[in-house]
Amino acid sequence: MSAGGGRGARSGAPAALGLLAAGALALAAPLPAALAQAPPARTAPADTGAPLTRAAVERLLAAAPADQAPDLRGANLAGADLSGLDFRSADLRGARLEGARFVKAKLFGANLSLARAGRADFTGAVLDVAVLRGTDLTRATLRDASLYATILIDADLTEADLRGARVIGVFTNAKLVRARLAGVRMGADPGNQPMGLMRTDLGGADLRGADLTDADLRKTNLARADLTGATVAGADVSGANLAGAVLRQLRGADRLRGVDRALHADEAVRDTP
Repeated sequence: MSAGGGRGARSGAPAALGLLAAGALALAAPLPAALAQAPPARTAPADTGAPLTRAAVERLLAAAPADQAPDLRGANLAGADLSGLDFRSADLRGARLEGARFVKAKLFGANLSLARAGRADFTGAVLDVAVLRGTDLTRATLRDASLYATILIDADLTEADLRGARVIGVFTNAKLVRARLAGVRMGADPGNQPMGLMRTDLGGADLRGADLTDADLRKTNLARADLTGATVAGADVSGANLAGAVLRQLRGADRLRGVDRALHADEAVRDTP
């Protein structure tokens, strides 16, 4: 049985519904206990220093009982090509993922909190309802990835590439310094949220020097976010909360859209005339 296709019973749907129904994107204070998933099956040893191969990871994923989350806590997956594998609901807390490839992998409901994923490649990956609290994603690639109802509180996405990604998540106090967010879709989509309108929360996030060219930031929470030196040409902040947001030295500020329809725009910190 392959890890990519033999785990259909562990869909993560109950966890997703629990998160959405509870409005976790609005509250998101406590870590959602791996999204109310079953206790992890003890399938992986703690990091012993030697990276696991793709074949070894496939065996570990396949060995986990259908009603339990695969346990990869602290596992060393650095540099492994895990593209396309099914990690739904897996427990990857504290795992070493530096330089690993998760291209088009399924990480629905996975818990990657405190994992070290610098330079990892999540291009086209599904990270919906995943928890990445305090995760190191420095220079990681998340192009065209899906991060719906994803929690990235205190995560470090310095110089990460999220171009073209679809994001409805919690980035409270996250670090996105010089992140590549051109064309990212963070705006609320009332037509695709059956459990009620959810918004991307960038409250207190560090977006200094980030590239937000043509980014959809409609109705996002940017309260107290620091956008000093960010490129905002073509970005849309209609309905966004700008209370206390630092909007100094913006590049392309004359082409920033929706400021007149933003909330608390008068409370933003701007350059002194």
